[in-house]
Amino acid sequence: MVGIRSYGTYVPKYKLGRKQIADAWDFPAAPGTLTVSNQDEDSITMGVAAAFEALETANIDPKEIDALYFCTTTPPYTEKQNAAAIAAVLDLRDDCLTADITSSTRAGTIALINAYNSIAAGESKNVLIVASDKRYAEPLSMYEYQHCDGAAALVVSSEDGIAKINGYHSVTYDLVGPWRKEGDHHTQQFEIKVERDYGFQNNTIKVLKGLMEKYELTSDTIKRAAYFCFEPRSYGRVAKALKLDPKQLADNLFLEHGNSGTSLAFQILIGALEQKPSIKPEENILFANYGDGADAFYLQATENLRGVVKAHTKINKKLSKRLQLNKYTDFLKYRYLIKTKKPFTRKSSNVTVWRDAKAINQLWGFKCKKCGIIQYPLLLNSCIECGSQDIAPMKLNRNGIIYTYSLDHLICGEYFETPVPRCIIDLEGGGRLMLDMTDCDPQEVYVGMPVDLTFRKIHEGGGFMNYSWRCVPGAGAKKPEPETKEVA
Repeated sequence: MVGIRSYGTYVPKYKLGRKQIADAWDFPAAPGTLTVSNQDEDSITMGVAAAFEALETANIDPKEIDALYFCTTTPPYTEKQNAAAIAAVLDLRDDCLTADITSSTRAGTIALINAYNSIAAGESKNVLIVASDKRYAEPLSMYEYQHCDGAAALVVSSEDGIAKINGYHSVTYDLVGPWRKEGDHHTQQFEIKVERDYGFQNNTIKVLKGLMEKYELTSDTIKRAAYFCFEPRSYGRVAKALKLDPKQLADNLFLEHGNSGTSLAFQILIGALEQKPSIKPEENILFANYGDGADAFYLQATENLRGVVKAHTKINKKLSKRLQLNKYTDFLKYRYLIKTKKPFTRKSSNVTVWRDAKAINQLWGFKCKKCGIIQYPLLLNSCIECGSQDIAPMKLNRNGIIYTYSLDHLICGEYFETPVPRCIIDLEGGGRLMLDMTDCDPQEVYVGMPVDLTFRKIHEGGGFMNYSWRCVPGAGAKKPEPETKEVA
């Protein structure tokens, strides 16, 4: 059997109301919100977050992954494999196959087809697919109402599947738009009606009809259908053409989330698996994705689905926890669309990044076998507490509590988004390190606060991407009310 074993989603912390865009440009108002990533996030960092969730809920050792596909239309590197960087952070085997699949919103399902064929042929047992995009829409364009950020990941496996993959069908169609040439910052469009009618609608209907004919499926044998959403009305037209009842459709996420590129179809599928009423074992699921053609899959739920869904924080709950950006200009600043002179030039050392990769990317410290102290980073060959050289490498946990902190009001010559909490963190299981906090209200930070570690882009000094760890508020973090003393 080839099936989806587990999944992960990453929803950035912030949202921008479409009304805020309309007010800024005097556009017609539109309902809903768009998910917006922070300044220190890109498709790699969001993909890492989704991948960690997929691996952890699958209860699978990262060393068991045989292949990693990174799917994106917004890779941080155009020459340097982004998938290799993700594999390093996840601590996968060095003989794990890695590949970037780019340039199409269909990249994720192209990877899913490759994973299916590889596992069915016995070449692989476990394949990790990571789809992630940080999408840039041109200001004053209709894409500004649509494009958003996010990531999703699937573990595809020969065992313990939550949804069996019974087969797939694909079509290819070359259409003028949307497109982005080398050097372009924003996605461009040809004619929205042509892209909608002759691109998305025709291809999605064609591929799903072809799949249903291939596997002798009818609309009344389908429990749920989940597919890429170009925009809500055309999403419904596809269902009508297939004679699907609206109750059979997954939430297209467009209103409250937007179009997150390569990750959107997977996010809609994941939402379908989590949606009420619950999908029962053996019930059929249609899944499709679009981008210069379309891919469709015939899935069948298994008895493992309910347990894996319970282990996740549902995607709709993640969307409900986002924070509203105060102003449209904050969004422009987050996207570096407001060009200002940078007061400080970051420096970096390629040698240091390469030499200390296990500490910087994979959070390896060491434990003294004599006194038991855990140290980070790996700077010395002996214990700083007792001097023993009998030490062993140790993988640190990605959660802890704040031991102490300070608020820094000037970061590299910039005052935007300050103060920044700089925290000393005691990790669960041992180890202490200092990290900046992100995605937080600085005034709500407190000693003893639970935090989770998150992989982020620190800066671009030295002409390349410098990644490392920051922390974010953990589950249940809430600043205690100050004690009031009664005056006698």
